[in-house]
Amino acid sequence: METIHIARTEAKYRVRAEELPAMRDWLLRYCVPDENSRGGDWYAIRSLYLDSSEFRMYRDSEQKLAYRVKLRARAYGDASGSVKLEVKRRVLGQIVKTSATVKAEQWESASAVGLRGFCDLGKPSMGEFLQLADSLHATPQMLIYYERQAFSSTVDEYVRVTFDRSVQCQAVREWDLRGDDRAWLSLDGPGGFGETASSYILEVKFQDAPPAWLRDLVLTFGLERRGGSKYVKAMQRGMFYREPAWDLVSARGAA
Repeated sequence: METIHIARTEAKYRVRAEELPAMRDWLLRYCVPDENSRGGDWYAIRSLYLDSSEFRMYRDSEQKLAYRVKLRARAYGDASGSVKLEVKRRVLGQIVKTSATVKAEQWESASAVGLRGFCDLGKPSMGEFLQLADSLHATPQMLIYYERQAFSSTVDEYVRVTFDRSVQCQAVREWDLRGDDRAWLSLDGPGGFGETASSYILEVKFQDAPPAWLRDLVLTFGLERRGGSKYVKAMQRGMFYREPAWDLVSARGAA
């Protein structure tokens, strides 16, 4: 089982779909597509978020607390392969992420009985995830699906740039990464993430200070930093049924 610990800064932006080819050309001066994005392909990511019965992690993120944490299980493609169990902390402006990889057969056997099943695996690398899930009485709450293109710098020690599209969610109660095909709700259509039109989520991730070429990318394309947690938006859309802002504006206009 592989354990990865990363500390980095993350910044999010919104871009139009038609901007992607030019931005991709720019990025290829300094980056290569990651192994899942070779050939310009999008690949699927499925993230299963855990939370307490009081939705503590959702509320901490919604309120943008300086110190907050998320617990999630993440799989790629059709979710038939290995699964990452991740603890993602925000400490002031920095993201600290720890992940432990569970083989597909381990996930299948453990997820069938829930948290106790993972505890029974007895893997030390899962300790932080299991400790937090147990202390918070966290259980599966929200499944999020999206498609990604990702790029890694070839001139820096660590810089990643990702584009996400087709963000969807559904409320869940089981340790299930596949979901119900009939239950998906769109998050990035008009009105999603506060936008008036569909958009991609651009995210840059780096350690210490951003390199000059990354700052030039932001300036050249006139990007404005726009925060927005997928988990928070998913909970608002799929759990608490908040209407997007554009619907409320339309309703007022028709009154």
